[in-house]
Amino acid sequence: MGIKSIPLKKFKKFLKRIGCIKVRIQSSHEIWDKTDGSLLRPIVVDNNYKDVPMLHIHTCLRTLGISKEEFEKIISGL
Repeated sequence: MGIKSIPLKKFKKFLKRIGCIKVRIQSSHEIWDKTDGSLLRPIVVDNNYKDVPMLHIHTCLRTLGISKEEFEKIISGL
């Protein structure tokens, strides 16, 4: 099954579940990072939309080093 867009609130819950924290807010964007600072670049979440687009999810998963299957498993548990 392919990844589809998900609600913004659910995506933020996913980020918290895997150990990310909101570092700062810049305009309408939230900047998220791992608590240990291990990400090469931060995850940027745009609060202007109520759903997170599929392409943004794919990019974030690549940055986080999480597979699509693992993502779907975590999201189904939220």
